[in-house]
Amino acid sequence: MMTEQCNKPKPECQLEEAEKRIEAYWEKTISYIKTLKKTHAFESDQLLTLLPSEDLDNKRFLRYQSKALIFNTRLQFSPSVIVMCKHTDDVVNAYQEAIQHKLPIRVRSGGHDHEGECTGTDVVLLDLSELKEFSIHQRGKDYIAHIGSGYRFYQVIPKLANPADKKIPPLTIPHGTCATVGLAGYVQGGGWGPWTRAKGMCCESLVGATVILQNGTKIQVSETEYPDILWALRGGGALSYGIVTEFRVKAFEIPDEIHRFELHWNNEEADSTNLETWTLLTQWERAINDPRTERLVGTNLKINAIPDQACISVKSLRHPSTMYGYWEGTESELDNFVGQYFPTAKVTKTGTDTKLNYSSALMSNWSRDTLANLKPLGVKQALVSNENGTPFTPDYDAPAPHKITSKLVHETGLTEEGRAELLRSLTSPLLFEQNAELGLFSYVTLGAIAGQFYEDDTITGAARRVAFPYSKAQYTIQYQTWWNTKLKYDGSFDRKMLGQDNPVFRYVNRALDWIEVSRDTSIDGAYGAFISFKDSSIPTKTYFQDSYEELIKIKEKYSGFKLDTNSGEKEVYINYNHLRTRKTII
Repeated sequence: MMTEQCNKPKPECQLEEAEKRIEAYWEKTISYIKTLKKTHAFESDQLLTLLPSEDLDNKRFLRYQSKALIFNTRLQFSPSVIVMCKHTDDVVNAYQEAIQHKLPIRVRSGGHDHEGECTGTDVVLLDLSELKEFSIHQRGKDYIAHIGSGYRFYQVIPKLANPADKKIPPLTIPHGTCATVGLAGYVQGGGWGPWTRAKGMCCESLVGATVILQNGTKIQVSETEYPDILWALRGGGALSYGIVTEFRVKAFEIPDEIHRFELHWNNEEADSTNLETWTLLTQWERAINDPRTERLVGTNLKINAIPDQACISVKSLRHPSTMYGYWEGTESELDNFVGQYFPTAKVTKTGTDTKLNYSSALMSNWSRDTLANLKPLGVKQALVSNENGTPFTPDYDAPAPHKITSKLVHETGLTEEGRAELLRSLTSPLLFEQNAELGLFSYVTLGAIAGQFYEDDTITGAARRVAFPYSKAQYTIQYQTWWNTKLKYDGSFDRKMLGQDNPVFRYVNRALDWIEVSRDTSIDGAYGAFISFKDSSIPTKTYFQDSYEELIKIKEKYSGFKLDTNSGEKEVYINYNHLRTRKTII
């Protein structure tokens, strides 16, 4: 509706109206920034914006641009202002003022949201990365870590493993594999990782939190205070139920000896053996579902997708594959395990964690391929290198463009046809032999959930504890395609960054099509999708399954109020709508 009479042609009037709305938005944004400075003593370096300023130093623009980046560099956004919050009161004040100024809000801790929903263009971005309060408290025999929402795993894992109070033993939590992931989104998404078989999803260890509700009030959440919100935070997705500024997570003592290991099939690694993918997948499924393998505290299986091989039967396909595992016990026990469950494979031990040396690098190679190491993909060599001719260093944790989608496997497992459908989805005419050497990687990672922690659990029992709806699933299926934009010419060509001339872009669209085809592929015995592997085209209910309706009720309970009308009509529900993205619960 036009706010003033306009006598020009309708399209011109509409354009004028849009310009007025844009002007009004930026006036509100400027007022918001001034209010934070004057009323709440925010420093200028806490308020990053591209609005005109007397400060013409290029560093201001560079700092804004660097802070605007997120992990998935396929997506680029420009928030109107990035608010660097230093403590919970900053978050409260910045959030409440944004409400008063009627400005849209996003919240970011680690920035690893695969669909970029932790930020946006023309929004107030509350950045929680500087919320770094940390302490460990003993509660009976348990140790509870109080962890600020700004922590990423590479920052918090060393603090847990080497407590300042030497009366506390070396500890850890059921962390993830990627060292740069933030705890906040990880826990609220469920939290799969190398400890899942033994300790459950990380959300199982969440015992409390500090939360800012949609109306701007700060509350303490626990088993006895706001237990419905605690339940929702355990795997019900981030942002929907409030802004979490601190998590209280039950930690456990690091065992005496834990070994990292790999098994390789059908690739160029020296220890690789040849085996049909059907057989190695069957062996891996047997291992994770056998109650006698409790020492295998976590594992995933990476299977690289390959170009179409229509003339080969599905049971004869051989995909380059790697099993990653985390073994609590001795090396000889690990050797015995491999010999029993993977009799033709050769085990490679890649590291040992102990109480005195628990690596903060984690296991990023479990879920990511890199130009630094093409052998596991079956590539003998590639014309890629740094500017000085040295090989690329591993970039497992580095931001990169990518697209992800997912499914999970039922407690009863894939049927024979389902297994065939999975392997056929990994054999596609949309993929090409040269993709990997150009830095374009397409594969699945299968992450084991089945194990000791959930062995005697029931669907009903799990649903009472956590909103995460897949506690009885066997494993996750995570389809991924990533591409590297750092490729340089080699040989007779000058070494330089290729930019948009990079030949990888010739194949990227078809790899993205492969993700979409895989998402829509029906796999008998698979269902749902994992919110931590977010694909915004998947319906929200698909992510949350039987928890969906209850999560909506909790969201509505704390997101607005009911207003009685005098007209005799039903009461009206007024929703604050401040904490909302495409994949929040509503």
